[in-house]
Amino acid sequence: CKVADKARTYPPTRNRPAWFAAVFREKLLEARAEILALKKKYPFNRF
Repeated sequence: CKVADKARTYPPTRNRPAWFAAVFREKLLEARAEILALKKKYPFNRF
């Protein structure tokens, strides 16, 4: 997971909400990519 490296470092003291928003967005995009990959692999399965 690419975001795991960022999550291991302590969140910054300045601009913390923006940092969390960026990490959340990256995790969301990774989850979407995994779902799309699964749908492509198993096209007849319903999620």
